[in-house]
Amino acid sequence: MKKRKGASNPNEEIGDYMVSPVLSVSPDTLAQEAAQLMESKHIGSLLVKDGEAFVGIVTETDLTRKILAKGLKDKNPKVRDIMTTPLQTIDCHEPIVDANQLMANKRIRHLAVTENDTVVGVLSVKDLIHYYANPRMRSW
Repeated sequence: MKKRKGASNPNEEIGDYMVSPVLSVSPDTLAQEAAQLMESKHIGSLLVKDGEAFVGIVTETDLTRKILAKGLKDKNPKVRDIMTTPLQTIDCHEPIVDANQLMANKRIRHLAVTENDTVVGVLSVKDLIHYYANPRMRSW
């Protein structure tokens, strides 16, 4: 995980708050395996990678709402059955407030963060909370 800067200001970049490296699963991973990985790593999402391309994201919301709503609980669904596509991205050099606005507009809780069109991290609502709630947070 990247270290966070000190004082909060609206020009801080997304890259200062994102989590890296990116954890991912394939579309053919069982949803239960994805859930177990998320639980063991204490994270709320995994990017979905097919070959070299990121094709979506699977989140806690996908796991709970889509599996139950689609009646897939007893059918061993795969990540491809519940993942969210397309993957929403934002450049790591954009101001953190832009990520907040995009997430609010799209009604999502996770964004893939890119640099030179390559995924380099993930930004979550939890990361935004650190930005807004801890303006004097320091890295030691």
